[in-house]
Amino acid sequence: MDLPEKPLAREVVKPVKGPSRLPWLIALVVLALAVVPLYFMWKAGAVGDQAAKPPSAATQQGQAGQAGVPTPPGPSKHGEVIELNKPEDAAPGGEQDQRKKQFGLDKSVDAVLRSDETVKVGDQSVPVSELERKLAVQSRGELLERPIDGSSQVSAWGVHLVNPNDNLWDIHFVLLREYLATRGLKLAADADEPTSGGYSSGVGRTLKFAEHMVGVYNLKTGRMSSDLSTLEPGQKLVVFNLSELFGALAKINPQELAQVRFDGRTLFFPADEAAAQQAESQALQQIPDQKR
Repeated sequence: MDLPEKPLAREVVKPVKGPSRLPWLIALVVLALAVVPLYFMWKAGAVGDQAAKPPSAATQQGQAGQAGVPTPPGPSKHGEVIELNKPEDAAPGGEQDQRKKQFGLDKSVDAVLRSDETVKVGDQSVPVSELERKLAVQSRGELLERPIDGSSQVSAWGVHLVNPNDNLWDIHFVLLREYLATRGLKLAADADEPTSGGYSSGVGRTLKFAEHMVGVYNLKTGRMSSDLSTLEPGQKLVVFNLSELFGALAKINPQELAQVRFDGRTLFFPADEAAAQQAESQALQQIPDQKR
């Protein structure tokens, strides 16, 4: 008798497990955590480029004539040597009176000069190009680059001969008040004072920013002083590159001055901060939930 056949044992084929996805998810999260801060650092750099920041000596050229920045004055009728505080020039309608009005300035500077002119104080004459070079090299530690052919774009400069009881902060404040008045904003005499909470006001932060864009030239030693707190009457010139300074200040919306932020080198404006926050939000939205 034939015995019934036993059913063959069915071979169970187990699916081959692929590599775990967990290490990949962890790697993606780590990568995201590394990339996102780098993105915001890059974004901050981009915002900094749009915000007001002291340009390097190499980029100062070519700022004159840009939007919001008056072009340098024409050549002087007196030639290339400009005598400081010459009565007929400072009088209403005089050459210096006209030059200062072009920039909306009055009491903050004694003279507005071109970078191809020379300022004369008493018996001493100093080319503005020399002031420019020393401001870059001695005060900022930068190199002043010149085209190979020796040509350079003319820029506008302001100089103020230090008087008794002068201090650099007040000189800056007067210049800022005069400049902003040309843009329809009249600052109060105490607008540079800290807020009730003890924080710097928007004006105060702007003045701290401006301190990085000024030089104090010692007529005795022929050096650009790094000690901006010590002003000696009749011996030092406060030197402004107006084309550079106004090029930076032109980016400020006077109505948003109170919200201006200063990081020690660069001014940031409310619009820039809003753009950075929006970019941060968009970047986070692009990261899947499981990767956060």
